[in-house]
Amino acid sequence: MVDRAVLAVALLVASGLRGDGAGPGNAAPDAHSLAGAPPIVLWAWEEPEDLRTADPAHVGVAFLAERVFVGSKVEIVRRHQRILTPGSIWAEAVIRIEATRAFEDNATTRRAAADAVLQAAHLPGIRGVQIDFDATAQQRAFYAEVLRQVRAALPAGEHLEITALVSWCAQPQSWIHALPVDLAVPMNFRLGEHVGAWVVREPLCAGATGISTDEPEGQASALAATPVQKRTVFLFAPLPWTADQLAALNRGNVPHDRRGAR
Repeated sequence: MVDRAVLAVALLVASGLRGDGAGPGNAAPDAHSLAGAPPIVLWAWEEPEDLRTADPAHVGVAFLAERVFVGSKVEIVRRHQRILTPGSIWAEAVIRIEATRAFEDNATTRRAAADAVLQAAHLPGIRGVQIDFDATAQQRAFYAEVLRQVRAALPAGEHLEITALVSWCAQPQSWIHALPVDLAVPMNFRLGEHVGAWVVREPLCAGATGISTDEPEGQASALAATPVQKRTVFLFAPLPWTADQLAALNRGNVPHDRRGAR
């Protein structure tokens, strides 16, 4: 069965779209969570995915909707691969922002990047948007303004979240503290020798964690960092999700993946 999230992907490919989140995140740590989200949310990148055997009571999906390249101008590359899901799955759109060598921070590129995010925010059937941007120190002002513009125009009821380098989450008042987002998801994978080196101290990062199926040591470290009842686990796999992995997730188990990295 193809649900509204699949329709969203079809719309992304076929046409350029017209263009229970909380307010900006600086409240108590317990407030930074995804209301109504299942305990596990699968990242689905730019590959064909068949998630029809996932149990929506346990599993949601954060699917790559588009990539936004920021240079002297802004270029949008929309998703081309299909996603098959159960009809009632909890879904959100992921927007990957990448700065090119020609990156320019000005009012035009800020507005164009925000407009690109808002196109994905208007997809049918999603609960919110997640922005993935590894902003350098020189790009933080650009990123903060893009987020402010997105927040101001976000459809009613949708949440706004970001992925975060774990180093951003290691200070109680880090640079992300004042960003107008509901949640930041620390990416606890691809850390090499630094696995377990950072402790989450930023409240925005306390309600979720991101781990990968092919890094069991990182999984253990990240899952121990926050209380289960306050956390949504975002799960990355180096290759498309399999029926066996989905069966394990339906039973409440996080699978290990030894098939190799992307």
